[in-house]
Amino acid sequence: MKYLQIIALAIFAIATTYGQDLKHTEVPATFTAGLLETYPNATDIEWQRDGTDYKVDFKVGELEHEIQFNKDGDKVSQEKEITKITLPQALAKAIKRDYAEYKIDKAYSTFTNGVTTYKVELVKDLSKTILATYSVSGKTLNTSEN
Repeated sequence: MKYLQIIALAIFAIATTYGQDLKHTEVPATFTAGLLETYPNATDIEWQRDGTDYKVDFKVGELEHEIQFNKDGDKVSQEKEITKITLPQALAKAIKRDYAEYKIDKAYSTFTNGVTTYKVELVKDLSKTILATYSVSGKTLNTSEN
């Protein structure tokens, strides 16, 4: 019984440390000020704690954004929803060539470790969906089908 109590306490401690929703007052002021300076039209701002990192989800217009910062305020990663007309030209050509029968449902730009990639959700007849990841040059990095 004592063993189960220790496990339950450990699980609770981990759950409250990772993925914890935060009030804006619990986030360093430099983080919130920097976010609003860079994205003055940000709405639906939600902060979370992920270990020692901070993650913020927000919208600019109808487009979703997610940024992760380390404890020093450095951007670790960023994913933002983009419109299909803002896809790099080489990528748009590759999608048209490889998936001519599909339509772009959503597209995201992802920046991690100094590298930008694009995730594109492609839909065909509402029955088949492909999630493809591309380099800036249009090279397919990964695909999965639903």
